[in-house]
Amino acid sequence: MSRTGSGREIFLATHRIIGLFAGAIFVLIGLSGALLAFREDIDEWLNAPLMRVESPTRPAMRPLDEIFAAATAAIPADGRPERITLPRHSRAAAIVSYMVESDDLDSYFHQLFVDPYTAKVIGSRLYSHGDDVFSQPFVQIVMAFHWTLLLGANNAYLVGAVGILLFFSVLFGLYLWRPRNGRWRQGLTIKWGASFERVAYDAHRCVGAYFAILLLATLATGVAMIFKPATHSLATLISPVRPEPDFGKSTPIPGRAPIGIDAAVASAEQIFPTGRLHWILLPSGEDGVYVVGEQSADEPNRTKTFRNVGVDRYSGRVLQTQDRGEFTAGETLLEWLFPLHCGEAFGALGRTMVLLTGLAPLLLYVTGVLRWRHKRRARRRTI
Repeated sequence: MSRTGSGREIFLATHRIIGLFAGAIFVLIGLSGALLAFREDIDEWLNAPLMRVESPTRPAMRPLDEIFAAATAAIPADGRPERITLPRHSRAAAIVSYMVESDDLDSYFHQLFVDPYTAKVIGSRLYSHGDDVFSQPFVQIVMAFHWTLLLGANNAYLVGAVGILLFFSVLFGLYLWRPRNGRWRQGLTIKWGASFERVAYDAHRCVGAYFAILLLATLATGVAMIFKPATHSLATLISPVRPEPDFGKSTPIPGRAPIGIDAAVASAEQIFPTGRLHWILLPSGEDGVYVVGEQSADEPNRTKTFRNVGVDRYSGRVLQTQDRGEFTAGETLLEWLFPLHCGEAFGALGRTMVLLTGLAPLLLYVTGVLRWRHKRRARRRTI
């Protein structure tokens, strides 16, 4: 279809309809995503007494077994420890997560915060409780809103469907933005001395043009994560994608007590001698295993790690490993979805770009609505 005539009108009408009705949702999702780009920092700022500690002149962490022992003493009898997450930086607390299951099989997930330099518990909080979103910390509420609009995890596909519509709307907007007279600079600047209507029109075009690639990337990765089974199937078309690793089972040894956490980490470090210790998933049950995660410097995902080692809790023997260095192309694609979506793959710069991208839908919606109203008034005057 040519740029003039029915083809362009169809694209314009589709872009306008999606923008007017789905655009408001896009604004809310974008603003929440902007906050989540720096979610760890915001969480620590809001909960500083719990999550921050005084860093000594010469920081030296206490043994992990000592940190865990302090946390275990504070965990209720019906609590089941699940993992230890190491401090993000020198002033952050270590986090021991545990679960409490009620009589009606409802699960409550808690976090204990431990000073890594003194091995003293400094506080705790309820982190997650099923669909009771508002019992969770602020950042968790924002996250639930971002990908479900607080409609529940089972309805996240509705946000995914809106994301697909918006993805095509951005593409249509790019098509409509391309200057027909070949004057590209005109499509990338705002005539500030012109009328208010023209400034709003130029602002809409410029914001859309400058942020189009980032908007398309965040929309595509967000939709891919919501429709994970379909994304997994598409990734297998690129290369084989293995199932989630099974780290095996521990074998009890008569007369021998389970090894400690530090010993499990020492076993894992024989496999991955370099990197940052990110977390230790704790054994569940008598045959459970330690899963030690060592984060490499070039790993795009800073929230979790894909270099994990399963360690027998009795013998300290390595049972299974997961090494992102051996990922297929399809597995690498799946690994990059989340860090691309939130910007953490590129550090502070990437997070800042995602923050700005999250603000772009608000500017696009306001200027788009203004442009739509201007055109409506112009049509009425000609009738």
